[in-house]
Amino acid sequence: MPASAEPPEVTLSLSSAQAAPGDSVTVTATVTNVHAFTVLNATARVFGSPAGLPSFATLTGCDGAIGPCGTVSDAGGPIGFEAPVGALSGGASATVIFTLAIADDAQDSDQTIRGQLGGSNYASEVADGPTLTILGQADAAIGLTAQPKLGLLAPKIEFTLRVTGNGPAALRSSTVKTSLPPGFTAVSGECGTAPGTVTCTTGEVAPGSSVVRKFSVPIRLLSIGVPYTFTATRTASVPVDPVGGNDSARVRCTVVSILLVSCG
Repeated sequence: MPASAEPPEVTLSLSSAQAAPGDSVTVTATVTNVHAFTVLNATARVFGSPAGLPSFATLTGCDGAIGPCGTVSDAGGPIGFEAPVGALSGGASATVIFTLAIADDAQDSDQTIRGQLGGSNYASEVADGPTLTILGQADAAIGLTAQPKLGLLAPKIEFTLRVTGNGPAALRSSTVKTSLPPGFTAVSGECGTAPGTVTCTTGEVAPGSSVVRKFSVPIRLLSIGVPYTFTATRTASVPVDPVGGNDSARVRCTVVSILLVSCG
């Protein structure tokens, strides 16, 4: 009868092959003592390569551990995370599910997840596992359009601000400020307003999707015949926006009369 192959000392799997800043991802690590002796104070350890795992992720959970989990460090500082699994006799295995939160400032990269069986009397070779691709950037494209709503009682210009997520990651949040002519205050139920400024925020915007915010400016406050420029600018977003050329948009409006306004 042929001898059966020994199981690997470390096996690793990921809940997702891709993650963006702010996402959670789990690493399932199974460690097996393939020797006849007992590994004392055994731990399941996970690392990243080329970057140290704690440099781009925070440990938020470790199901399967028999005690508190923590970091693995070398002379340069934390390089990974470990979970105690107790003494492992020959042939025994233990599985730990590490839950990681990807840092908000994590950069685009491919990180190899690595694992090790550690102990006070033994440590296995560090084994390579799957690759985690971090999508650390999200392009937020800003659009602004204006539509006059005319009438004798309450003429106004209605503005539509559009924030589009161009990927590669989901846009987790953004802040866009629109400048108004000096002394003007807009009206909005969706954005914050102050003299000269409208501040709109978004939550998550998936790649290829858009979020719309609306506000209006009363025409009665605008001088006839004077062109006014309204500029919307992205002032903050998470994660990093790699494209600066679409971070602002502007509309110019001219009031010809109380019943005739042109915007473009």
